[in-house]
Amino acid sequence: MRKPRPSEVVRHVSLDIVNNAIKSGQLGDQELAVLKDNMLAYIRNVYGSGRSDNIQPDPLSIQNKITQTITNLFTSLYATNWTSFFHDVLALTTTNNSSMKDNAPGVMLYLRILVSVHDEIADVLSPKSPEEHRRDNELKDLVRQRDTLMIASSWHEILTTWKSKDESIVKLCLTAIGRWVTWTDIALAVNDSFLQLLFEYLDPLQNPSGDHVVERRDAAIEAFIDILGKKMSASDKLQLIEVLNIYEAVSQLVRCRELSDMRSTAHYDTDLAEGVAKLVNNTVTDIVKALDGAQDDNSVSQRGIALLKSFMPHILRFLSDEYDEICSTIIHSLTDLLTLLRKKAKSNSNLAPEFLPMLPLILDVIIAKLKYDETSVWGHEDTQTDEAEFQELRKRLHNLQKAVAAVDESMYVNKITSVVVSTFERYQEQNGQVDWRQLELALHEMELFGELALRHGGLYSKTKPVTPAAEQLIGMMFKLVQTGIARHCICRSSVLIASRYCFILSSCGPATVHGYLRKILCILRGEPRTHCSGFGDLHTFRAS
Repeated sequence: MRKPRPSEVVRHVSLDIVNNAIKSGQLGDQELAVLKDNMLAYIRNVYGSGRSDNIQPDPLSIQNKITQTITNLFTSLYATNWTSFFHDVLALTTTNNSSMKDNAPGVMLYLRILVSVHDEIADVLSPKSPEEHRRDNELKDLVRQRDTLMIASSWHEILTTWKSKDESIVKLCLTAIGRWVTWTDIALAVNDSFLQLLFEYLDPLQNPSGDHVVERRDAAIEAFIDILGKKMSASDKLQLIEVLNIYEAVSQLVRCRELSDMRSTAHYDTDLAEGVAKLVNNTVTDIVKALDGAQDDNSVSQRGIALLKSFMPHILRFLSDEYDEICSTIIHSLTDLLTLLRKKAKSNSNLAPEFLPMLPLILDVIIAKLKYDETSVWGHEDTQTDEAEFQELRKRLHNLQKAVAAVDESMYVNKITSVVVSTFERYQEQNGQVDWRQLELALHEMELFGELALRHGGLYSKTKPVTPAAEQLIGMMFKLVQTGIARHCICRSSVLIASRYCFILSSCGPATVHGYLRKILCILRGEPRTHCSGFGDLHTFRAS
């Protein structure tokens, strides 16, 4: 090792050149062997048990480059010329005359190398050539045959040694475990002591001083998510969800102060809520996949349904979250669930009783989320970005509504009709003193409802409505016109509905229709409300 060390820039560029040479195959076996020996000697000297006290670890950027170089050497040499790879890097974790993994710099480098090796040979998101896929699969097979037992044992030793000493080591170890269990024997890593540690990290009461609570909790959540990502059969995946006790983990997190007591305050932990919502989303997605693939396996179906029922309150809780980012996180799994229910409803004519209670609850939350929240101010220019994001969320929620309607159309028709008509009646009873957000929601639901009512191309067959949905839409339109709802904030919706369903207006009576349309026209012109009280002449209105 040169003294003094070259500058960080020189070392960074030099390692880049070395890495490119390894990746491009420019180095032969002899050159690779010499490079391996030199790199191993260097990390032993700087990070191993024999390092001098006056030698400082490298900057993080250089550590990352060294990790990359060691990983590239692994892919080139592990199969034949460096079979002791994991033994050699694991030796960095102990100090002299010690059997414990108590050398912090060596432990950190060892864990970084494990994560890097996973990312190189097992990351399914990285684009690879067929030749690279073949090489990666061969390397994973060799690792499983040779070293996974030793590596898994090292994880437990590291967690035992450092769980009360260094949060960064424990967090990195949990990351490594979460990545590696997706392609190695999960039983080697996930045991009672490991799960106990995860639940301790989820519980802030286990760390009364408050130190590193967020880091601990985030690491545990990510570990759960990574472990759930392991591919396995439907039955095994349900068993994994049960063994990991994901339901209790989520319940514990939902009950924590940051997500319960502070939910409606400025101190609400949105990052934590989004992380837990992601865990719920991934879990429910796996449950739905298991149910979809169960076919005639009653055991899997019963276990899946039981798990789905237990997670339903958590699905609804995060779908109803006032923050749209958190609500959006859960939509994917809910879409999968509704798709499954639609398939079951089609194949069996009637949906199984265990699924029926879920639909009204889901629809209630969707309707509530379609409403502008209390912080929304109509016409405020500063909220244009928020408005665009909300409209994008509305599109996704509308797709969920359509999925609900496809499963149980009768329930959907009755529910939407009740929301719209009750709003109009309340407007009439309270002399127009109804919040604009509720009025806008009712009109918005009318717009969406029309897609279902008009799916056969029209509302009438001869003189009768073609479907119950068509009949209810006609009733909503009559009620809207009779009520005479007209405000600036809902003027766009009013005009859209009046133009889209103008053929219904002809049945409502000219005077009533004229009065309703004149109110809208006055608002568009900016005229005082007193000018809208008279009906005047319909021909005059048409001319205007």
